[in-house]
Amino acid sequence: MRNILLILFSYLQIILLIPVSMESQQLTPTEIIEKSKCPCLQTKIRFDDSSLEKIVLHPEDVLAYPDSFWTNDVSYQLVKLWHQRTSIPIPMDQWKGWIHSFINVRVEEREQNAQLIKAKSMMKKEKEFSDKAIPFICSFLPKDCPNISTTIYFTTAIMASGFAMDDNIVIYGANADRDNLFIHELFHQGFSKCNPKDYKSNIKDSTVNQIYIGIQNEGMATYVGYKALKEFPNFDKDPKRDDYRFFNDLKTRNRLHERLNDILKKVPLLVETEVGRKELQDSLWIVGTTDRAFYVVGCYMAEIIDEKLGRDVLVETISKGPKSFLNTYNSLVEEKYLVFDLYK
Repeated sequence: MRNILLILFSYLQIILLIPVSMESQQLTPTEIIEKSKCPCLQTKIRFDDSSLEKIVLHPEDVLAYPDSFWTNDVSYQLVKLWHQRTSIPIPMDQWKGWIHSFINVRVEEREQNAQLIKAKSMMKKEKEFSDKAIPFICSFLPKDCPNISTTIYFTTAIMASGFAMDDNIVIYGANADRDNLFIHELFHQGFSKCNPKDYKSNIKDSTVNQIYIGIQNEGMATYVGYKALKEFPNFDKDPKRDDYRFFNDLKTRNRLHERLNDILKKVPLLVETEVGRKELQDSLWIVGTTDRAFYVVGCYMAEIIDEKLGRDVLVETISKGPKSFLNTYNSLVEEKYLVFDLYK
């Protein structure tokens, strides 16, 4: 049972992201001075493209000793962990084919690789990005949120477009210039440190908690990214994962809301058997992550709380936990927009 819950929790943390409009909520100079002792504001962000460089510039070496690369490359240590936590097998033969495609590029042309250029360009902006991003992210986190210093690793030839793993972030090279994606992932880092850890022994209660944590975590991260678009406009415009467009489309948002509620209503029955839990896990993955319900519905929940009760109340729901996020939102909307409450 524990492994099933771990996989479910990992699914809810995976990141395939998207982003659409904002009034900057960065802290003013006065607020920064007043909060200078806030651990969150001491956060340092570092970019690392060493893995991407190895693959793009020296693919022969990588392919000659693949096991060694997967074992010793820091980015790929995290990629391996991502595969373990999501139970997605490493497609080793396909991966070798991806690496071989870099071998086919002439040595003198490899430094012109688009992914490498994007990563190098972003690395030159490391300080500029950090100076703007850290106060912005911290303004959406509790005042006592700890330091969320992290390294953002750029690599390539992986299945995910990007993901947060423990205290690190891994970004696929093609997304290396998508700063709005970094905002989304950085918020996840803060959320994971500030959200109360409430591990229940009862499988039903634990599953319910993890589902609502996923909605709050992905929803608030999407909302933070949405509010950041003016300062951090670059995001993945993949039409299948365009969270911001889905969020602004009332018809799409309502459809995702209905599909999510349909799954939530089935949870009490599905958690009773192993087969049911597998069905629930698959349904949450398809509707919540692939079709973006966690991101879009959760983003709307965050917006309603922020606009009707203020930023402080929204931030407070992080410290209080997902039940507070759900109940606060449900208290503010009419019946047709309620998110089904499994805590009752």
